[in-house]
This record gives sequence, structure tokens and C-alpha cells, in this order.
Amino acid sequence: MSGLNKVLLIGHVGAKPEMRQTSGGEAVARLRVATSSTRQKEGVEEKETEWHDVVAFGKLADLCNQYVDKGRLVYVEGRMSSHSWEDKAGAKRLSREVIARRVDFLGPKPALAA
Repeated sequence: MSGLNKVLLIGHVGAKPEMRQTSGGEAVARLRVATSSTRQKEGVEEKETEWHDVVAFGKLADLCNQYVDKGRLVYVEGRMSSHSWEDKAGAKRLSREVIARRVDFLGPKPALAA
């Protein structure tokens, strides 16, 4: 039996997506999505926020660039991807990101501050 690698997120975007292109010319959008939850700790409710790195490719990246701004509520569906590398100091680093297959723009686009 094979495994399942599926991520579902609903959260707010922290900033306008960072856009770039692959060497083959495909659009790539990188965005950070915050999800929040609450828990009880010693009778006090605490809010916890988790930040997720999300990457979209192609037409989906273009749509994210066009419709996503800081504060926008989004639904993201995709898969988890991990990368490891050595930094300049020789320390091993690990990063995880969600490779988006679907991004839905929920609610109205936030108004820009004047």
C-alpha cells in the first residue's frame, strides 16, 4: 500500500506573494500562510499561530500573484515537500513547504491601507 501526502490549510497570508520564474520560464509564487488554533493551558486559553511556506507553480502562481495580498484568507490544498542542504557554515538545514495543487481565495480581498 502506498502512503498519502496531503495538506489542507485555511489561513491568512502574511504578505504579497514573492514571484519568480524557473529556468524554463514557469511562474513560481511563494507565500506564507498563518493558521491559528487555541488550547487550554492551566485554565487559560492560549492562541497558537503556525506559519506555513506555500509554493504554487504555473497558472496557479499567476492567480496567486493577481489575487493574494497580505491578510487574504485562503484555502490551500497540496502536498508536503522537504529539502535539506548545508549552509555556508557547514550546518545541515532542513526546510518544509507545501506544494500547492489548489488555492481558493476566501472572503473579500483586504482593503489597502490609505
